[in-house]
Amino acid sequence: MDRIYISLIVLMTFSCTGTGQGKQPGSEVVEEQKPGKLEQLMLLPRDSVMDYYDLSNDSIADFPDLSDYTIKSLDLSHNQLDTAIVNYLPKGIITLNLSYNYFHKIFNFKIDDDWRSDWKKLYEKTTIREIDLSHNGLTGIDIGFPLRKIVISHNDITYINFSHFNIEYIDISHNPNLSNVVGFDPQKVDTIIRNNIANDKKLRFSAEISPDIDYIILDDSAIQDIMEGTNENLKRMIESMDRTTQGDESK
Repeated sequence: MDRIYISLIVLMTFSCTGTGQGKQPGSEVVEEQKPGKLEQLMLLPRDSVMDYYDLSNDSIADFPDLSDYTIKSLDLSHNQLDTAIVNYLPKGIITLNLSYNYFHKIFNFKIDDDWRSDWKKLYEKTTIREIDLSHNGLTGIDIGFPLRKIVISHNDITYINFSHFNIEYIDISHNPNLSNVVGFDPQKVDTIIRNNIANDKKLRFSAEISPDIDYIILDDSAIQDIMEGTNENLKRMIESMDRTTQGDESK
């Protein structure tokens, strides 16, 4: 009987130790975290040349210094950026996507202190020609580079002005507070997307409207009322403005 009892004890002990399959008590399996898109880019040689690189949806909060890389088209959309530093842009960049970020108020490119004394040289070497700033919180933009395509839809732009004449494509749609009086000549832009702005009237170039007198933008029905003489208040207003203009011209 004693032998049988001892054998059973040994068998039970072996069974209990075998259920753990060699795993130590309290140990856990830790999965290796995959590096983010920006971290993967930083692992590439600094002189890498790429037509396109995707850094979207990568939780990037600080504008990365990519000045040693050559990237023609860079996607930084859906991140947490509120500042863009021009001398951090990749060499040879043409297209930059900054949509769905945290930019607000007036957008302009920042310059770090190392380049401030030589900003003219930086301006000359910058190759960017297309920028997407849609779906941010912007009220205006101030970009001096000779861009040919600008997308600023779904912001809170109130007035827009360009000091250069290279623009070929503009998307200003879904800016509900944007006036139809703009600081560029719409006749010199090939394509303008402008759905859902303040009054959805024909765009007017502010330089064509005299700054010395008050002006109003009328819709077609109001103009028709004036022509038919059925809106006396508007008629008197227009006549008063005409007399003011004639008086200024005679001086």
